[in-house]
Amino acid sequence: MSHIIFFQDLLLVLLAACVLSLIASRFNLPVAAVLLVGGAAIGFATDAPVVALDPDVIMVVLIPPLLMSGAFYTAWREFRRETAPIASLALGSVIFTTACVACVAHWVDPRLPWAACVALGAIVSPPDAVAAKALLSKLPLPERIVTVLEGESLVNDASGLVIYRFAVVALSAGVVSAGDAVLTFSMLTLCGVLTGALTGWMTIKLLAWLKDARLAVVLTFLAAWAAYLLGERLHGSGVLSVVVCGLIVGLRQHMILDATTRLQITGTWDVVVFVLEGLVFILIGVSLRGTLEKLSAGHSFSSWLPERVWMLASATVAVVIVARFVWVMMAIALPERILAHLRGAPARTDIRQATILGWAGMRGVVSLAAALALPESLADRDTLIFATFAVIFVTVVVQGLTLAPLARVIGFSGVSGLTGSKYLTPFEARSITFQASLDALRKIDMARCEGNESVVLRLIDEYSYRVDSNARAHVEGEDLVRLRLTRLNIGLQAVQAGRAALLRLHDESRINDKTLHRIESELDLEEARLKRLVGP
Repeated sequence: MSHIIFFQDLLLVLLAACVLSLIASRFNLPVAAVLLVGGAAIGFATDAPVVALDPDVIMVVLIPPLLMSGAFYTAWREFRRETAPIASLALGSVIFTTACVACVAHWVDPRLPWAACVALGAIVSPPDAVAAKALLSKLPLPERIVTVLEGESLVNDASGLVIYRFAVVALSAGVVSAGDAVLTFSMLTLCGVLTGALTGWMTIKLLAWLKDARLAVVLTFLAAWAAYLLGERLHGSGVLSVVVCGLIVGLRQHMILDATTRLQITGTWDVVVFVLEGLVFILIGVSLRGTLEKLSAGHSFSSWLPERVWMLASATVAVVIVARFVWVMMAIALPERILAHLRGAPARTDIRQATILGWAGMRGVVSLAAALALPESLADRDTLIFATFAVIFVTVVVQGLTLAPLARVIGFSGVSGLTGSKYLTPFEARSITFQASLDALRKIDMARCEGNESVVLRLIDEYSYRVDSNARAHVEGEDLVRLRLTRLNIGLQAVQAGRAALLRLHDESRINDKTLHRIESELDLEEARLKRLVGP
């Protein structure tokens, strides 16, 4: 019976996620923020059972597919170009924030051991990939800033979790040397990257061999969990392993997947990611009540919390936000400005971009999982967990709700940012793609059309219009079955020619990954439609 009750509760959480997502869409609010607030409201306003989130379940069951999804659609070329700021935020900012939080936490509450203060800093220092992906997708930000923020959130967990691991060891076994920490971090990173690369390579080979789209969809999910579990089993970073696997599979999926498989993978992953993100953020909100009740010695309202708990939580939130701003301004914006001045060129990261980078540091599920994994024997465990809750709520809700207005106030209006760049615009790339299809149609031998030359001529007219207007895609039906099948089969040839031209543009670095995904999706839909009409 308990399993049935659990399933009913799970269905109610999913229903709540759907309702809250509709509310967020209706009022144009960040979904993650609405889910968090809604989850907390459900926990306090109802008799819903207190949710006990198992950190192992979070890290093993929920995190791998969410990381895989983010890495799969990462613009690799832009990611590689922004390696310097991504590395600075993912490593330097995490270490700096950890140190600042540890020092301030020990100053606010001297009773906390230094190791516990460092553990708290490591828990709250890395921004979260799930929160970043949920928030950045619809914000009016330049593509470069989105690339940096998403790239940082994908790889920064490794550095934060390594520091956290050594702090937890120090809590129970004494002091750990800095040399051991550096060596372990290097080994975790190397092993995680190699494991992810191996898993990604094997996944690519299997996807190219499989002909069943349903099996391919299942394989992508298995690859996410396999990369994480194998990385952890080999004493590497499971998080990095999943990210590397997702990057490799995402980079090669254009060449190894057909349109039907790619559309099914995309549709399935969209639904699964929506469900997992909804579960994660609502359960974070609901579980807050349980932590408050523990800290308030059985009372049901947060006003009974001791003053030292509020002081520590408030100080941690403030330091997390300020430390990120300081690092972005002093370690990224200022050096770039100095170098740009010496070279006589504009700085790549101006004050507006630096402001967005500093404010967009949402924490999420990885921080919560790390906090919940603190040893039960730690006297101040619940205090550290509450401080982590506070950081997650403020960064997701307050920063999440204000990031879009801030972007508009400082002058970002949602322009793609391709103007003046070396890349073609989506309109230009689409025109070239359709032109390749048109050229293929014009090369068709009319003598082999068996009296159906009018079909080829109609297709040529249609693709000529697409090249000229870059908009029209209307296709009239044919009355005769033979004419219809001939037309559909020739249309499939044209789509394949356009796809080949699109991939050449990408290989020649004339379009970016975002344009590739966008136009490839259009071609996939067209190919899938034609194949369904041609089908048996």
